[in-house]
Amino acid sequence: MKTTGYGTHPEHIAALLAAAGEAAIVLTYAEDRAFADVSLNRFASVNSTRLDWQGVEVLERSDDFDEDGLRDLVRRYGGEAELVVVFWGNHAVPSVALEAGVVAAHAEMVVGSCYECWLYFTDSRLLIEFQDGEGFVAAKVPG
Repeated sequence: MKTTGYGTHPEHIAALLAAAGEAAIVLTYAEDRAFADVSLNRFASVNSTRLDWQGVEVLERSDDFDEDGLRDLVRRYGGEAELVVVFWGNHAVPSVALEAGVVAAHAEMVVGSCYECWLYFTDSRLLIEFQDGEGFVAAKVPG
């Protein structure tokens, strides 16, 4: 199976993985694609990496683009033990699965690891998009 370079640069999230320890699950390419199919791939895109929010239930838009903004959103929308899959803008960085409480505790490492990422809350079917310098959007994943 060709993985198009997926996961070849985990060093970009080394600090997050070290801080989270055994609570972090690095996803295989197949796992990444399976989670993307039920989350990211349900949205149209704008300019290839930004999601198109038209026609979906947007819960919140925030101009914050720092760890405090992410921490607040994660705590507001995710249960402490809810599984959250973090997709990075660079496909060479492997996606990870963490409990929402771990994401909140290490929010600075999430936003500090990338210019853009998406967090999929598996139980509540919520997606948060982060674009550095622009903020966050939280929305329900379309059925």
